[in-house]
Order: sequence, then C-alpha cells, then structure tokens
Amino acid sequence: MTKTLEFRNGEVVAVGNFLAGLKLKNKASRGRTKLIKLLDKKNKEFSEDRDEIRDPYFVKDESGKAVVKDNQYELKDKDKVGELNNKLNELAEEKAVIEFTEYNEKIKALYDALSNYTEDLSNSDAILYDLVMDQLENNFTKEGK
Repeated sequence: MTKTLEFRNGEVVAVGNFLAGLKLKNKASRGRTKLIKLLDKKNKEFSEDRDEIRDPYFVKDESGKAVVKDNQYELKDKDKVGELNNKLNELAEEKAVIEFTEYNEKIKALYDALSNYTEDLSNSDAILYDLVMDQLENNFTKEGK
C-alpha cells in the first residue's frame, strides 16, 4: 500500500523548518531527515512552477534575465499584478503529495516520537504539529500500525 502525506505547496517549507527544530533521537531523527528531504524535493518543484508562472510577467534584459529594480522584479504591466498574485496563490494552495512508502519504518518512528513528544509547542509550532500529526495519523492509525 502506498503511503502519502498531503500538504499545500505553501506549507511545505514551514513544515520542514518545524521538523528541523524538533529534538528527536535515533530512528525518529532519521525519519525526520528523510521526510525533510522529500519536502525539499516538493519545494523545488513548487519553486520551478512559481518561476514558470511569474516569468511572462517580468521585464527581461538583453540576456533574458528578469530585471530587478529596488530589490523587486520589474513587471511588464503593473495592472496585471492582481492576476499574477491570483495565479501564485492558486499554486500555493495546490496539494503537494509526498510518497514515503520506501521510508515507512523510519517515518513510523517519527510518528511514534511525535505522538509522545514532551516539549512545549506554541503558536505556529503547535499548528504545524497538528498539521503533521493529522497527516501521519491518516497513514498509521487507520491500519492499526
């Protein structure tokens, strides 16, 4: 059975950063490392898609690179910024499906460690913990594993 986690594209970096900051040992730490690598791969895909969407909206120099002015890309048509933002928001809301069957044992150890995590979590960390646990529970509790 294929094991997957689903996050929105816009959540991938925050989830990875959250996981990186946790105090974990042994197999749970290895599971975290595998999951962070899978999240990084999805984030690279998201970045490529974002660049593909943005590219037609930017002014280019002679070499074809987007022109940066005052630390921002220069838009061809400032009236289309809303259109561009809508497309980027749609992309950020799309699901990033992460298949982890190959690392099931290590991710299961991560799930077990997070289920028994004793460190205090607050604010965005608490929200991200809940998000990650919901996804892991979808894989491990319905099978009784």
